[in-house]
Amino acid sequence: MSENLTVEAQESAQFDWLIYSDATFAGLAILIPIPLLDVAFEQLFRRRMPRIIARQNGLHLSPRIQMEINRGRFSCLQSCLMAPVLLTLLLLKRIFRTILYFLTVKESSDLLSLYWHRAFLLDYMCKAGYLLDEETGTIAAEALREILDTITTSPLSQLAKQVIAMPHHILRSLRRVRMGKADEDIENTRSLMERTWENFSDYFIELAAQYDQTFAKVKQVHDMQKTAMRDASQSP
Repeated sequence: MSENLTVEAQESAQFDWLIYSDATFAGLAILIPIPLLDVAFEQLFRRRMPRIIARQNGLHLSPRIQMEINRGRFSCLQSCLMAPVLLTLLLLKRIFRTILYFLTVKESSDLLSLYWHRAFLLDYMCKAGYLLDEETGTIAAEALREILDTITTSPLSQLAKQVIAMPHHILRSLRRVRMGKADEDIENTRSLMERTWENFSDYFIELAAQYDQTFAKVKQVHDMQKTAMRDASQSP
């Protein structure tokens, strides 16, 4: 990793609530005790993360890059075909989770930690220049999905558990946030994160290095595919 990227990783490792706010809201949304409303709030904040984080870095992401970053594991056609089944399973899961609340707490802390990772990497991708054009941005989005899939445990998990354990009137809080209003519960969460975030600096710098390696690997595959397609088109 170059010296410049090290500096950029160090900058991204610093706490900035505007970078991590939507990630925090998306992770907390799962605590909403109303099936499907929790999903709606989670997706709202998840999908606007790239645009808000890019704007904090002085960037404007094209619709294609935003789509690639927010794209799930399934294609559009696959998602449409699987939607009825997935929706039924999701609804059953949410109802069951409401009955056994401790499952919700575990799931929410894991999801909150994952969204913090996503926010850090999006900020780093902006600072390191990975999202400056659509071709590189597409590869960067694929690398992001790949590295997030490899995260199972991290130092952020303990902080996520502390945040989830704090008193929350989560639906009220997220509604107030959505309307641009201040909320005491969210402010307490922000304060806790700010006080402890520097403990994760070394971890985040290493995560940035892992992302660089993943991006290089994904780019190499894309370059090989482009070469193969070019050779095939030129062959008689």
